[in-house]
Amino acid sequence: MTDVVVCETSVKLKKGDIAGESTDAIVNLYDATLDRSAVHPIVALERDTSSLLRRLVQMYGLGLEPSSTGSNPTTSSSTGVSKDILEAAGPIVKEEWERLAKLPNDDCVVTSAGNLKCSKIIHLIGVRSDNIVTSVMKALKACDEANMATVSLPAMGTGNLKAERSIRLIMKGIEDYLSDPSVITGISEIVIVVFEQEIYEKYQRFFQNYKKNYPHFSAFGKMIELIKGDITHQAVDCIVNLTNRTLNRSRGVSGAILSAAGDTVREECKKIGVLRGDEVVITSGGELESKHIIHIIGQISMSAYEPSIDRILHECHKNGFTSVALPALGTGMARVDVAESIKAILNSILNYLSDTLIPSLDTIFIIVIQESVYKTYLEVFQAKSTELQAIQREERIVEATLHREPFSYPMTWTDIAISEFLEVILDEKSQEYKNVKDKFFKTTSASKYEVTEIKRIQNIKLWKSFTINKQAANRKNPGQKNISHLYHGTRSDAISNINRDGFNRVYCGVNGTSYGNGTYFAADSKYSCSDRYSLSDANGNKYIYQAAVITGRYCAGTRSYKEAPHIDGDVNKGRYDSVVNNVENPKVFVVFHDDVAYPEYLITFRKRAS
Repeated sequence: MTDVVVCETSVKLKKGDIAGESTDAIVNLYDATLDRSAVHPIVALERDTSSLLRRLVQMYGLGLEPSSTGSNPTTSSSTGVSKDILEAAGPIVKEEWERLAKLPNDDCVVTSAGNLKCSKIIHLIGVRSDNIVTSVMKALKACDEANMATVSLPAMGTGNLKAERSIRLIMKGIEDYLSDPSVITGISEIVIVVFEQEIYEKYQRFFQNYKKNYPHFSAFGKMIELIKGDITHQAVDCIVNLTNRTLNRSRGVSGAILSAAGDTVREECKKIGVLRGDEVVITSGGELESKHIIHIIGQISMSAYEPSIDRILHECHKNGFTSVALPALGTGMARVDVAESIKAILNSILNYLSDTLIPSLDTIFIIVIQESVYKTYLEVFQAKSTELQAIQREERIVEATLHREPFSYPMTWTDIAISEFLEVILDEKSQEYKNVKDKFFKTTSASKYEVTEIKRIQNIKLWKSFTINKQAANRKNPGQKNISHLYHGTRSDAISNINRDGFNRVYCGVNGTSYGNGTYFAADSKYSCSDRYSLSDANGNKYIYQAAVITGRYCAGTRSYKEAPHIDGDVNKGRYDSVVNNVENPKVFVVFHDDVAYPEYLITFRKRAS
């Protein structure tokens, strides 16, 4: 069994028959074309399940693939028909299903489990390749509504989709549900059960390379993302293939790209012939999710890497590509220094963005598959993000000083002349301590938690940069409340970075991106108290920030947002200041710039002994 962790929930991969699982709930896939009010006539006539499946495929064009092993296809997790689960559960469950299926159900019905080992069966109706994500989310929501802590899911859509695409959609559904800040889940374990060996092996490869958190930062208005994954799986305008002169390298990443792209791309490469040393050529993406492949001869010296990346990025610009996926250059057969490799990539990207008048590329992905390489890349990537953030902050402060913008500090701050950065532990008897504590417990349970310490964060540079943004928001939205005091749960290992460098979007994605790729804050402290956001340290302490956030004008967020949209869709009106989960009653706010939130207080608290 293979497992990963998504938002503190264990997600496991297992080979077996889902009907035999003993989790609290199992998920049963029921085809939408079957009559929900009764067993379909074909089912009554056909008692051999293999024959039943073939007849359904012929009649309804389900696009399902019967098992090649000769075993019962309906226990195969790649099929959409599961009559055997109902029969194994017994007549009481079948009657319950027929009754509930007649009622409004949003294509999700929960029944008892009868003779099965589980407690509940969650029946998903009409799961297709284009609704796998939402179907998974419906199943998990049903688990929470029924207080089910563990659930087994089958493979979905593998009759129509490649197994790699299928597992990515299943995991996206899991991620989207568990990372939604408005969801408080009791699910502790999700098991994906796969019947066929071939599909299981492909799912297993995905699990081995799985990493949810995609660090990213913006530079010159464009997004740069670091992804641990397989470059052949990237759905972008183009991916980069570091090849040889004859475009037929069969080893390493290049070999994997050509193999996954298929015969069409191999034929295109044959027609191109031989590459010159600095030549860049483009083919179709073939069977890849990428639309195109950029082929360039892989270099073996560090001095040649930046010029190579420059040519790649300018070729993208020339062809109007908006997204590109770059591999970890030189970290395979060339064996270059890993840290120098990522530095060269980032330098070239930043030079391209700064030197190009209107860059066509909106998003640049850096793809790494090896765990050891990823760790080094991540360290350099995060350091570069922090460096850029500090430079931009200094530039804003200098510009504001030149324009004689006024700066004033909170009345509670002390010893400002002594240090530009202080962490001040508040006296428990002070009114300031009482105010922060009372606000914290206004929206969470004092019987469940106890506050052990409150620190005031005094960071002059952060405050000045925040003030500049606040003044700009006040000018943009006159007469409006532009500042909100919100909560942000964190882990102990992030505290030092936040106190000194603020809320950095390079770490976005750790706890979810349901409403956009920004930094998340909650109106109610109870949301941020969840272990998903403020995980207890080794001593049982939990941490949450009370932050001043420029929320200004806001609109409803969506997962695809990498920045707030334009007001009323009009570019001349500028962008919204933030996005929210619900415009009428916002509980979750997302901001897309690093210095529009200031960490006012760090609250240390812990769960009370039960």
